[in-house]
Amino acid sequence: MLTLALCGGMGMQDVWGQARRQAIQGLDQEVVWHDNVGMALQAQRRGEIVQALDLSRQRLKYLPRTLEQLPDLKYLLLNRNKLRDLPKWLSEMTDLRAILADHNQFDVFPVVLLDMPWVTQISMGENYIPAIPLDIDKMASLEILELWGNVLARFPASLGDMPSLQALDLLHNEMTAEEQEFLKGLLPNVELNMSEPCLCEFDDPVQSNAP
Repeated sequence: MLTLALCGGMGMQDVWGQARRQAIQGLDQEVVWHDNVGMALQAQRRGEIVQALDLSRQRLKYLPRTLEQLPDLKYLLLNRNKLRDLPKWLSEMTDLRAILADHNQFDVFPVVLLDMPWVTQISMGENYIPAIPLDIDKMASLEILELWGNVLARFPASLGDMPSLQALDLLHNEMTAEEQEFLKGLLPNVELNMSEPCLCEFDDPVQSNAP
């Protein structure tokens, strides 16, 4: 059991935040995290290279446009906000590599991410996303895709056209045994994380797996 004593008196919110930061693949342990865009901009004006920004738990409904002024940003945490979509201008931030946006209000996979083939890690767990986009293979550099705790009902064959994909987390999505076997055959070299298959019946499960 994790206790405050084990964390030097650190609050549980800080413990959770640090755990999510550590979940970023290839994270430079020396990177300095900022949790406010304004302070990050101040640091940049002092000559610092701002690479990591944690905007978790800030009740955000929209991303602040001032984020564009951080061209070196690589790691962006947006967990536990009220986001429903990501803006088109995000695709102009070509240094971004990891975007974690768990526990928000997304009810569709953000289209802008498909225009960001340089991103290597996406986490959008505990949202309301119903389908993985048919053209998900546009994300050519994506290595980790975490969509646990959503309402997924479509798993496109284009997932098999993603040579960089290493891990796909679909835990806590209702999936039939047929769908899980489809993904295992499609992605034999990808680490799959899935719950036990359900005995549920969908209107057209075959079509849900169509490319």
